[in-house]
Amino acid sequence: MKKKVYKFFLLFLVILISIFSGYENPNLVEVPKKYARFIIKKMGIKDSFFNKKIENIDPDKNEKKEERFSEFNGNSFSLYLSKVKSYSGKSASLIIKNNNNKIDYEIFTQKGLLIKDNKTSEINLPLSFYTDKDGGVKSVFIIKNKYFALLSLKKFGCIYASLINLKKKEELMKTDCIPDEDGINLGGLGGAFIKDKKGILLTIGAPTHISEEIDMLAQKSNSPFGKILFIKNEEFLDNSKTEVKYDIFSKGHKNPQGLTFLDDTIFSLEHGPQGGDELNKIVKGKNFGWPIASLGTRYNDGKSYLKSHIDNNFEEPIFTFSPAVAPSSLSVCPDNLKRYYKNYNCLMGLSLRGMSILIFLLDKKKSKVIGVEKIFLEKRLRHFGLSPEGNTFFDKENNFYITSDNDGMYKIKFNKFR
Repeated sequence: MKKKVYKFFLLFLVILISIFSGYENPNLVEVPKKYARFIIKKMGIKDSFFNKKIENIDPDKNEKKEERFSEFNGNSFSLYLSKVKSYSGKSASLIIKNNNNKIDYEIFTQKGLLIKDNKTSEINLPLSFYTDKDGGVKSVFIIKNKYFALLSLKKFGCIYASLINLKKKEELMKTDCIPDEDGINLGGLGGAFIKDKKGILLTIGAPTHISEEIDMLAQKSNSPFGKILFIKNEEFLDNSKTEVKYDIFSKGHKNPQGLTFLDDTIFSLEHGPQGGDELNKIVKGKNFGWPIASLGTRYNDGKSYLKSHIDNNFEEPIFTFSPAVAPSSLSVCPDNLKRYYKNYNCLMGLSLRGMSILIFLLDKKKSKVIGVEKIFLEKRLRHFGLSPEGNTFFDKENNFYITSDNDGMYKIKFNKFR
């Protein structure tokens, strides 16, 4: 009884502080409200004005059956699209598990929710979790059955990116405060990853649309922004470590949202500025030029980037989109598509603004793009479903899974090859 009275008193005190702080400075209300919400959840009070009710959409109730399956025509084949799950928001990761031939999925959203089967719950996030400026959870991955997340946080006016252990809420890596707060756009944090036996490659973008100060972090070796980082597995698994160490694998990236292995070669799919979205062949130790060189134009004045990749010893993209398609995830192709294009190397990408699946055909040396096909699906496509090992999940029938913003999760298959 005493503990319950104490909790109510503590809650009353936090609310009182929030009111007075908010009267002097409304921006200060943010943290006290989070503490109040945390206490309410611990006390088991549901659906209060602090703790919004979590709603999950049942596709069987909200979708007509004839809309659950669609066929789209590619140049040389058809694409079958069927909805698996409806939900609102943007995904941070889609993890697919094969449980005795039954497909289990975990959809992590950028707002900090986990959608699993027919249940939606809150992820175990720190109180400083920050979703303004297009922030939130950007990526979730698994190492030795432990879940980790890249996300944006805000403490005492400092906005930064952090890697956390989701179970313990421990910050294992945190960046310096992002400068030029007015110019921050956390949609540019990247969050793509691939894993090998030794560790993980993780992208962290330069989070802005219009800020030269933030953009130039991509060229600074003492900053993780605008980089692809390599982190060894033991850094995550050593319980004595309070902070993981990383190596800069490559730099000069704007916003890499797609990353994949094609055999032993690494490719990334990256946002440019206005135009200039890129497919890059990633080489360790190389500089990819952002924000000094790009085939896009500037957001603020529309002027081009006049510096040359070659003259500055930068790596050139192997393909550039103009106009921009806002690319997101990148993957290898399913076996049936690879067999069809057996004389080429095959990659798949997703796009947001372009609302398309992108199919890249590369030469045998993986250095030249032969062609790009866009299959328009009328949806903002965000993530491929990945296995816990971090590879694109394909079932025995060559189905794979994707997420669509404020829409849901879909199953896709290429068929009717001509």
